[in-house]
Amino acid sequence: MKKYIFYLAFFLISTLSFGQETEDEKIESLKTAFITEALSLTPEEAQAFWPIYNLFEDKKEALYDAKWCEVKNGLDTIEEIDEAKAEQLLATYLKMKEERLKLRQEFVAELEKLMSPKKILMLKKAEHDFHKMLLEKYKK
Repeated sequence: MKKYIFYLAFFLISTLSFGQETEDEKIESLKTAFITEALSLTPEEAQAFWPIYNLFEDKKEALYDAKWCEVKNGLDTIEEIDEAKAEQLLATYLKMKEERLKLRQEFVAELEKLMSPKKILMLKKAEHDFHKMLLEKYKK
C-alpha cells in the first residue's frame, strides 16, 4: 500500500511540476523513479546504472527506427508484395531480432559489472510492471 501511495504521489507531483514537459518526458521521469525504487538503487548505484541503461535504450530505439519501419511498411502492404520482397522483409525482421538480442546480451554483460544477476532480473520485472501499469492507466 505504501508503495502505491508513493507512486500516486510521485505521479501527481510530477504532473503538476512538469506541466511544460512532453508526455514522453513525463513517462520517462516516472519510469526512472519506478525502476530506481524497484531496484532500491543507492545514489551511487543509480549514477553508474542510468548512463548504461539510457545508452542501451537509445541503441534499442535506433535499431527499431532503422529496421522496423521497413518491415512495418512491408507488412502494411503484405497482400500486394511478391514472394521475393516477402523473403527480403522476413530476412530484415530476423536480422533486427538478432541485433536486438546481441544488444541485450551486451547490456546484461555491462550490468553484471554493477549488480547481481538477481537485480538484473528485478530490472526486467520492473520494466514489465511499469509497462503494465502504463497500460492500465491508459485504459482508464
